[in-house]
Amino acid sequence: MCKKEMRVEILQADILYEGVIVNDRFINEVTCGDSEQLIQELDDNSIDLLVTSPPYNVDLGYNKKHKSPYDLYQDNKEHGDYIEWLQRIFGNVKPKMVSGGRVCINIGDGKNGSVPTHSDIIQFMTHDLNYLLMTTIIWHKNQIGNRTSWGSYMSPSSPSFPSPFEYILVFAKDTKKKVGDKDNMTVSKDEFIKNSLGMWTFAPETRQKKMGLNAMFPVELPKRLIQMLSYKDDVVFDPFSGLGTTCVTAKYLKRQYIGFEMSVDYCQRSRSRIKNGDTRLA
Repeated sequence: MCKKEMRVEILQADILYEGVIVNDRFINEVTCGDSEQLIQELDDNSIDLLVTSPPYNVDLGYNKKHKSPYDLYQDNKEHGDYIEWLQRIFGNVKPKMVSGGRVCINIGDGKNGSVPTHSDIIQFMTHDLNYLLMTTIIWHKNQIGNRTSWGSYMSPSSPSFPSPFEYILVFAKDTKKKVGDKDNMTVSKDEFIKNSLGMWTFAPETRQKKMGLNAMFPVELPKRLIQMLSYKDDVVFDPFSGLGTTCVTAKYLKRQYIGFEMSVDYCQRSRSRIKNGDTRLA
C-alpha cells in the first residue's frame, strides 16, 4: 500500500464522540509533530478543554536559572515573533473548540516581570481572536529558594523583582457556560470551594531534573483545571504536551485526551508515563 493510500485510510478511521466526529488517530494518544500544523487536522467542534503551558521564551537552557534546554525547541524568539506564533496557535485552535469550551494557558512573564507576556496573550486572545476571558488565576508556587537576582543590591539604582508566581489564563469560546450532564461532574464540594478562589498555592514539579525536562507543571495544576472546567468523558487537549502531564491527569480523571509534542523522545516517554500512571495522582 502506498503512503497516500495509507494516509487516506487513516483519515477515514474516525470515531463518533457524543455526536461529534473525532479523529481516531489523535484521541487518547500523544502524537509527535508540529502542533501548529497538527491542530489544523483536528475536527472542528471536537475539543472541550485545552490545558497547556507553552514555552515561555526565556532562552531555556541558556540562562542562569535554567540550565537544561528543550529537546528540540529553541526558546529564544524575538518577543514579537513569539507572540505572533502563539496567536497563530490559538487562532487555529478556536474552531476546534466546542461552544463553551475552555482554553487554559499557564504562563510566566519574562525578565522578572519586565516582559509582560501574560498581558500580551490576554490582548490577542480577547481583541484579535475574540475569546472570552473567564478569569486570571495566580499560581503562587510557594517557593522562594535562594534569592540571588537582586539587580542593584542594596541600591535603588536598578533593583530586580523576581516573581514567585505564574499566571493561569482561562478563556472560553462563544459563551462562558459549558453544557454538560450533571451526572458526569467529578469535582467534589471541597475541591470546588477551594479551587474557585483565584489564587492557587502549591509547589512546582519537583521531579524535573529526574524526568529530564526543566519546564513542567505538576499534576496538581491540570487536575484542578480539569475538575473545575470539564465533565467526565470530555476531550482534553494539550498542544505542547511535553512529558504528558495534562494527558496522564486527564486519563486518571476519566476524560479523553489528545496531546501534540514535537520531540520524539518526549512523545515516547509520555506514552510510557500515561500507560503506567503517575504516582502523585494515586
